[in-house]
Amino acid sequence: MFENWKLLVVGAGVMGSGIAQLYACKGFQVALYDKFPEQLDRAKQLIANNMENLIKEGLATQEEAEKTRTLISYETDLEKCAPQADLVLESVFENADVKRETFAQLDKLCASDCILCSNTSASNIFEIAPVSHPERQIITHYFNPPFIMDLVEVVMGPKTSEETLAKVKAFLIQVGKEPAVLKEYIPGFIVNRIATAITREAGYMVTQGWVSAQDIDSAIRNTSGIRYAFEGPMALYDIVGWDLTTSVSVGVHKSLCNDTEIGNSLGKELIAKGELGLKSGKGVFDYTGVDPQQFMNERAAKIIKMVKAIKEL
Repeated sequence: MFENWKLLVVGAGVMGSGIAQLYACKGFQVALYDKFPEQLDRAKQLIANNMENLIKEGLATQEEAEKTRTLISYETDLEKCAPQADLVLESVFENADVKRETFAQLDKLCASDCILCSNTSASNIFEIAPVSHPERQIITHYFNPPFIMDLVEVVMGPKTSEETLAKVKAFLIQVGKEPAVLKEYIPGFIVNRIATAITREAGYMVTQGWVSAQDIDSAIRNTSGIRYAFEGPMALYDIVGWDLTTSVSVGVHKSLCNDTEIGNSLGKELIAKGELGLKSGKGVFDYTGVDPQQFMNERAAKIIKMVKAIKEL
C-alpha cells in the first residue's frame, strides 16, 4: 500500500537521522533535509556508525547497509524535496518559533494530500504550528534509537481526520512499529508523562534522604524493569488484584510528592551546579573520563540485545 511513498525528514539531528535511517532500512526513498550542511555531514556519519552497530549485532548485513545509504538523499533545499513527499516527518529543535516556521514552509510546499507528522516530544503542534489542512496533521513521536525502539506515540489533533490516523497506523505497522494512540494532545503523551511522575517521586525520595540514587535505579531495574518488558502496569495490577493494589495505595498516595512546579528539586539542584548528566561529565552519577559517543554506542547495543530477547518471549 505504501511501497511507492517518498518520505521527507525535516531536521537532521539525532532523532531525524535515526528516523531517516529507519525508513531507508525498510526500503523507502528518504530525503533528509537540514538548512545547515554541516549538520547533514554529521547525520551521514551518524547513520554510518549506526549501521555498523547493527551489522555487529547481526541485525543488518553489509549489503543492507549499502542499500540504506543509497536510499537517503541529503538536502538543503526544501523547495526541491517537499513537493515530492507523500509523508513528512518533522524533527526540528523543540522551539515554538522553529516549529511554526517549519510547518508554515511545509504547508506552502507540500502536495495537498501529503501527511504532515511531527516528532515533537512535548509541543502542542496543533496550536503553535497550524496548517491549512489540519486534517492531515498528526504527531508521531519516536523513541531513541528510532531504528530499534518499536513504540511510536501517535497523537491526534482536534481536526486530525480518522483517515489520516488510519493511514499513519497502517504505515507504522507495515514497517514493524507499534503505534500507541492518544485521541487528543496531553502534555507528555504517554511515556514521558508517566516517566515524569516516576522521576519526580524518585528525585523527591533522594532529596529527602530516604534512599540513594543508586538504590533507586537498582530497585527499578530489578523489578519493574524486568516485568515491564512483557507486561505493563495495567496488566500487572490485574494479576496482583485491584483490591490489594488499591488498599496498598491508600497509604502511599498521601505521602507522594505533589510538587507541581517546573522540574523537581533534585533536577534544580543539579542544574544550578552545572551537573547536567552525561553531556557535562556529571549528573546524579559521575561520568569523568567517559567518552559520550562510546557510552551511547554501548547503550544502543544493550537496547538491541533487550529487544531481541523480548521478541523471543
